[in-house]
Amino acid sequence: MKLEINMVVKNARQAADYYETLFKAQILSKTDLEAAMNETMMVIGGTQIRVLNENTDFGLIAPSEEVPSSMWINLYVDDIHKQCQIAEELGCFIISPVTEFAESNAINAVFRDQYGHIWIINQKMN
Repeated sequence: MKLEINMVVKNARQAADYYETLFKAQILSKTDLEAAMNETMMVIGGTQIRVLNENTDFGLIAPSEEVPSSMWINLYVDDIHKQCQIAEELGCFIISPVTEFAESNAINAVFRDQYGHIWIINQKMN
């Protein structure tokens, strides 16, 4: 069994470069078709993600600032402070800053990326 996540954005080709910078995504492929049909295949944190261009004919609606994604994506990182710095530099909206949870030996932060997707980044405390 294999799980793949599909994310809808306004521009899948631009999103590939963005996620490559934000998360060091491994870009597997990018199509160069008419705008509504483009997609990017990438891997982040060992999970394959298909990034699709918005295409209302197929019900693919990208999240927006007014209507963010209802799915939050958890990602475990080695250096949460560095990851938050990169996110801020790329214009992500910080929903919850880096917060330590001593009882669960974890640190997390939550942000919305420029495409409207919500990420919870986590790091285990040493």
